[in-house]
Amino acid sequence: MDLALERAGEYGSRGFTLCSTPGRPVWGHDQCAIDLAYEMYRSDTHVNITALPSCVECLRVAELLKDPDSAPPLHRRPPPPDFASGFTGDEIRIALRTDIATGASPGQGAAVHLLTFTALPDQPGFGDLVRILDLLWDDEVVRMGRVTDWAAVVGFAATAAVPDRDRQMAAVAASLGGGPPADLGAATSSVDDPTAARRMVEAIAIATGHGDRWRLTEVPAPSAYA
Repeated sequence: MDLALERAGEYGSRGFTLCSTPGRPVWGHDQCAIDLAYEMYRSDTHVNITALPSCVECLRVAELLKDPDSAPPLHRRPPPPDFASGFTGDEIRIALRTDIATGASPGQGAAVHLLTFTALPDQPGFGDLVRILDLLWDDEVVRMGRVTDWAAVVGFAATAAVPDRDRQMAAVAASLGGGPPADLGAATSSVDDPTAARRMVEAIAIATGHGDRWRLTEVPAPSAYA
């Protein structure tokens, strides 16, 4: 039985493995995958996993288990960490962006767009504010990170060794993400870095649900024409 869910065109998935791949864990939804294919007429065979005879690999492992000292380790996926503590700044950024890519509100997407631009993810202790979640996606485990307390992010930024620009951007990010509201005028007035200003404009476009419809074109500063 191959539970690796191979592609079968418009009719979904076919071919189900249970024991033939020793390194693959057996997930709780494996029987559901078989049932669904059968009930949707994608397969004319219904299989009860619990009634299957032991395969060669299972029998081999059973023999090894007779001697506890030689028992092989179980193929179990280690649980994810609760928070991104100990992650590098770039690892935190990747986890945050992955969470947005798998589905999030425009406000959350805009907040992460700003937050990942700042130096906050690089600061010691910031990972404690990013909860880690694992998602099973097309038979692969996708690791995501999510800020669950934007007020804590603002408080962290207030004392972190980052530029004032990053504190202002964190305040706007928190506001867009559903945290404490920010005074947009005050927060943006100190962002005089053109690159950061562009990020702000992009975030507003994302927050309004039109981030994929706008393309910003940089032009020379007015002083260039003097």
